[in-house]
Amino acid sequence: MKVIVGSKNIPKRDATAVAFGKIFPDAKVEVIGVDTASGVSSHPTSATEALKGAANRIADALRQSPGADYYVGIEGGLLRVDDRAWEMGWVVIQNSAGNVATGLSAGIEMKGQILQAITDGRELNDVINDIYGISKIGNSNGFYGLATDDLVTRQAAYEQGILFALAQFKHPELFG
Repeated sequence: MKVIVGSKNIPKRDATAVAFGKIFPDAKVEVIGVDTASGVSSHPTSATEALKGAANRIADALRQSPGADYYVGIEGGLLRVDDRAWEMGWVVIQNSAGNVATGLSAGIEMKGQILQAITDGRELNDVINDIYGISKIGNSNGFYGLATDDLVTRQAAYEQGILFALAQFKHPELFG
């Protein structure tokens, strides 16, 4: 089974490999990351923008690498409810037949200077680097890991969203 992830980000790629291995344990899964453009801001500040970014990553990956069994787009972004916001991983998966499913990771509430910086248009990676001196946290444990002492990492959170989306392919009768 060939799976293309619309990113070369390590946690996104590894989360995809683990989730597909869990859903399809008898398949030999090959996961390939490709650089894609999200077509949205560097850190989406709404659910609509994050879902669009994930879908755009699939479209770009499909153009670059046609013929895969599945395409996965993952976009970190904010979910806003009233005056609060949570960082979440938005997942879109498309199979070779063109069927699309979505999933969402667990979320962690964002507050204070970090939320303000994201709202002002800064990327979370850059904000964490400026405040804590941690470079490219999104390629490792992510803000999830920083905030939870690695009890929940970026990869683990994204695995959830991927599993929720894949459930729609595994059990279509539940979603018809």
